[in-house]
Amino acid sequence: CHLISIFPRPSLEEITNMYSDEYFTVADNKTHHADSDYFTKLKSIDFSEKVKFIESHVSKGNFLEIGCATGSFLNELKTKGYAVTGIELSEFASSYGKKTYNINIINKPFDKNTLSSDLQQDSFDGTLMGDVLEHFVDPAKAMKYACSLLKNGGKLIAHVPGTLNLLSSRLAFLLYRATGTRKTMFIPPYHLTEFSPQTLKRIFLDSGFSQVEIIQETKHPKTIPLRHSRLENFVKKTMQYPNYWITKCFGIYGDRITAIGVK
Repeated sequence: CHLISIFPRPSLEEITNMYSDEYFTVADNKTHHADSDYFTKLKSIDFSEKVKFIESHVSKGNFLEIGCATGSFLNELKTKGYAVTGIELSEFASSYGKKTYNINIINKPFDKNTLSSDLQQDSFDGTLMGDVLEHFVDPAKAMKYACSLLKNGGKLIAHVPGTLNLLSSRLAFLLYRATGTRKTMFIPPYHLTEFSPQTLKRIFLDSGFSQVEIIQETKHPKTIPLRHSRLENFVKKTMQYPNYWITKCFGIYGDRITAIGVK
């Protein structure tokens, strides 16, 4: 099916430990937090465009964010008139959100059996999975449950990274195969699955969504992280310039993939 994932899968206990306090309070340029910790990064985030995007797809109503962290984005939606609910695995982040924003954040794994008394099926107008789906041990099961929580006509918006969808990644894999080279990432397996535009669309359709729109974007070359050897960094940055314009003009080869599914 061309879906890429790690094996063996980590246990729930291992995953919970990965998202401890340090995930939000420590700066580490080998993870997605780059050179700043979560809270430092949060201070500089402008949610206005993200809010406009949600408003263009989901009218005011009940809104659920799965993997909402501290609930800072939900708080922005709350000020716009949405009735918001969050799900967050980290006890540290969910407690912070409840105290800071007075938002209903449920500190439990996103599982039908675990949340049966907290969430009702067919009750949400919109749902957001922002850089979350790739963290699930069983993303297909999570998607089906998320679909069941939406009202008919409700929408689920999922943002996922698509690093291997870039031209530089495609070239690197060709070279690795040709030379018999293996590349290992020595960081905790935060991302358990790597989606492509095709596999992301398929998981939506297989989960019960009737319509799916795929949007691809990519970062400007000046903003991409460079964490490898000088040669790898040089090739990555050089190829990012044509990649950026190809994605911008034709909507392909993006490393940021968004799917909008309609139930």
